Amino acid sequence: MPADPSAKLSVRVLRKWELVCGLLLIVTGFIMPLAVNVKTIPVMDYFRQAMHEDRYALIYAAITLVIMNIVRALPHYIGTYWVADSLRFEYKGRRIAPLNGAIIIVLLILTYSLIDAVHGIHYDFGLPAILMTGVIILYDRLQYNYVSLTKRTLFITFSLMALQFLDIMPAAGALPVGRGELSRDIKRAAEVLELETDLNSASLVGLLGLLLLAALIFILLRDENKLREASELKEANARIQMEAFQLEVQNRTLKETQYLVHDLKSPLSVVRTLEGVLRLQNDPEPDSVQTETYDRMEKAMDQMSMRISQLLTMDQKAVFTVEELLHDVMAQISIESYAPHVRAETDIPEAALYANQGLLSRALVNLIVNAVQAVPEDREPQVTVSAQRKDRHVILAVTDNGKGVSPELRETVWTHGVSGKGSSGLGLAFVKTAAERFGGHVEIESEPDHGTTIAVWIPEEEITDDE
Repeated sequence: MPADPSAKLSVRVLRKWELVCGLLLIVTGFIMPLAVNVKTIPVMDYFRQAMHEDRYALIYAAITLVIMNIVRALPHYIGTYWVADSLRFEYKGRRIAPLNGAIIIVLLILTYSLIDAVHGIHYDFGLPAILMTGVIILYDRLQYNYVSLTKRTLFITFSLMALQFLDIMPAAGALPVGRGELSRDIKRAAEVLELETDLNSASLVGLLGLLLLAALIFILLRDENKLREASELKEANARIQMEAFQLEVQNRTLKETQYLVHDLKSPLSVVRTLEGVLRLQNDPEPDSVQTETYDRMEKAMDQMSMRISQLLTMDQKAVFTVEELLHDVMAQISIESYAPHVRAETDIPEAALYANQGLLSRALVNLIVNAVQAVPEDREPQVTVSAQRKDRHVILAVTDNGKGVSPELRETVWTHGVSGKGSSGLGLAFVKTAAERFGGHVEIESEPDHGTTIAVWIPEEEITDDE
């Protein structure tokens, strides 16, 4: 039995830019001790001042140490989260979240080890680091993907800032926290200077205050994610309902078309029979006027029968010329009030197309209707239907002098439901579908307040002498 490809463990990069930025942040965290250290941050100045002049300067030294640790640790913690967030491990099509957690632990320990080996600065992987790692892993598993990365990172930032205050809290001495040399010196000095209560109070205020902010941010992110998720589900349901409605309309239209085809073909069959009876009764000479008349009648009925069949089977194709197509389009709109404002022009009337003439002419009529509707009421419509040849395609274009289409809407105009006149908005979507059905595509060019050109590209059919 062949192996199931889905049974293999795989990793996907969800956002390449996030992965790259995360790795750059980790590298930044690795080189951060070169710029942020006791030589550039006045921790020791406050510490010496506390020992010789003002003992309360020890509080400043402790808080400055926390700030220094936050600045140095923040890049690689955030970078680690971004790397884990950008990757998705899958087995049999299901996400393996523990591997993301393992990536976080490995990257943090590796960064700590490299900093110790290169800079000689020992980062203790104590309780704050363990708690922070747990927070990141738990946060990663929650998958708040509907919230922006910036907002999610804000929660990580405040959580890290809060936990760093454990390192300078004398009351937490029994816990595996604050085991760095400078942290121990500050806590011992607090004991000697009888500032343990003050340092505990300052640490507790910083810890609880930042934890409260982190908790508030987490609640806001959770609620925003739920709202966005619900909105996404609502939009998905709306799309499903729209598709169901369109399918219902298509089914109803198909049934009505079937009835129409039957009603049209019945009298056509009668006319064809009568034409055959008249031909037999009169038995005209082969080259007579009567024979030519009967032949023309038969040809016209054949064309009408083909057109009627095309109404029922949209995929049915036939070869026809650009001249025949444009004549069909102009005939369909001839009874409309806007017909005098529409003109057709082409220098390739003999160019052949292999498609469903009824469907393609209907697409062009839709474009003409949209073009007329796009012209403001204080302006006389000028709509041109043209055809030209380019790159083995026939370009069927409809140009108007309307209000134009804004750049941000030029992609969405082909979407079901987009309309500027309060209708169902299926016209342009129908045009796009019709073009693609016959191997073509659509393009739009528009200048605000100067008009729009929508072009339908259809492959040109090469006609041989035999054909």
